[in-house]
Amino acid sequence: MKMKLLFAIVWMVPLFSCNNKKAIPNTDIGVAQAFIKDILENNFKEAETFVLKEETNKQYFDLFKKDYESKSSDELENYKNADIIINEISPVNDSVSIVNYSNSFKKDKTSKVKMVRVNGQWLVDLKYTFSGNL
Repeated sequence: MKMKLLFAIVWMVPLFSCNNKKAIPNTDIGVAQAFIKDILENNFKEAETFVLKEETNKQYFDLFKKDYESKSSDELENYKNADIIINEISPVNDSVSIVNYSNSFKKDKTSKVKMVRVNGQWLVDLKYTFSGNL
């Protein structure tokens, strides 16, 4: 009996010890998609990890989060189930690109995010999303 229990424990430990961390994307489009998906799924903690660390970006993110969380539960569920639609990717230079996107829930509403590469990591610069200036 002890052998069976020991065998079961030894067999189950690797199953439950697997690291389920999300892979961090390393391209502008990969980071943009991960950021957008986290927002659609109301996972702001994960989404914030992709935002360029600046005070203005933090303020924009907090405002956006507050607005998003004020939506009805039905609307949040529709966003959560929505697919991302990439309409256009516009490279500005080797470290800046603009991603124009929408989602399957609100196809007619397009948005843009500015992607910037800082120290080899692509991040979202929300200042462009809200002001439109490069």
